[in-house]
Amino acid sequence: MARIAVVTDTSGDLLPEQAAAAGIRLVPLSVSFGEETFQAVTELSNEDFYRRLTAPGAPLPRTAAPNPQQFEAACRDALEGGAEGVVLVTISSALSATHSSAVQAARAFEPGTVEVIDTRTVTLAQGMIASDLAALAASGAGMADLTARAADLISRSDIYFVVDTLEYLQKGGRIGRASALVGTVLSIKPILHLVDGFVATADKRRTAAKARARLLELVTGRPVERANILHTTAPGLEAFRDEFADLAGLPHDEVPIGIVGPVAGTHVGPGMYGVSLITHP
Repeated sequence: MARIAVVTDTSGDLLPEQAAAAGIRLVPLSVSFGEETFQAVTELSNEDFYRRLTAPGAPLPRTAAPNPQQFEAACRDALEGGAEGVVLVTISSALSATHSSAVQAARAFEPGTVEVIDTRTVTLAQGMIASDLAALAASGAGMADLTARAADLISRSDIYFVVDTLEYLQKGGRIGRASALVGTVLSIKPILHLVDGFVATADKRRTAAKARARLLELVTGRPVERANILHTTAPGLEAFRDEFADLAGLPHDEVPIGIVGPVAGTHVGPGMYGVSLITHP
C-alpha cells in the first residue's frame, strides 16, 4: 500500500472505476434537479445528468460542495487502512466551497497528516493532477514529494474551452443577461480558461469554426507534455483530438477524450469542448 493516500472530489471528473484503479478515494459533490438531489458522478452518471439537463422543461440544476465530515471520513478511512498521511486534492478554491470544507476536515487530524492541495483548476485538469499524485504515491513517495509535485503540476496546468451556448453561464450568474443576449444574437463563441483559479475569457470569435481554430492556436502555443480532450456531449471530437495531437506532437492514443461531469457541466451546458493540458517545464 502507498504510504500516502490520495483523496479528491468529484469535480475532477474521474470516473469511479478510474479512481479505483488509481487507488484514489472520491468525495462527491451533490447536484440537485428541483427536489431531487444526487451525488455527482458516484450516484448520478454523466450520461443521466445530461439527459436530465436537456430534457424539455428541466429545472436548472444546482451543485453543492461536500461537507467537512465527508472529507474527514475519507481521510480517516485511508489512515485506518494503513496510510501514513493523506493528500487531499480539490477543485479551485475560487470556484467552490469544496476546498474550504477540505481545509476544515484536515484540522481534525494531527498537523501534517492531511495536506490539502488547491489545484486552482477543475474537471479533467484536476483529475490529471490527482492521478499523477496517486501514481507517485504508489511508488512509495512521501508527503513532501507529493506536495512538491503538486505545486509543479499546478504551475504547468491549463484548460481552455469553447461553450456552445451562453445560456447556462447566464443562468448560473457567471455573465449578465444582456451579455448573454448580445452574444447569442451575434453568434459569439467565447473561449474561456482558468486564471489564478477563476474562469476568464481568453478570446472571442464570431463563428464556431473560427473559435475552433483559435482554440487550437491557444492550446498548442507552448510545448505540451500531456493533455485530455474534455466535452459536454459535443460532436466530432475524434477529428478535433487528432488535429490537436498532430499540432502538439503527441500520439493520438495518448490524448484521451473525457466527458465533463455534473459540477462543471451545470455551468457550461451541453456542447462545450476544450483541452486540459500540462505543459513541459
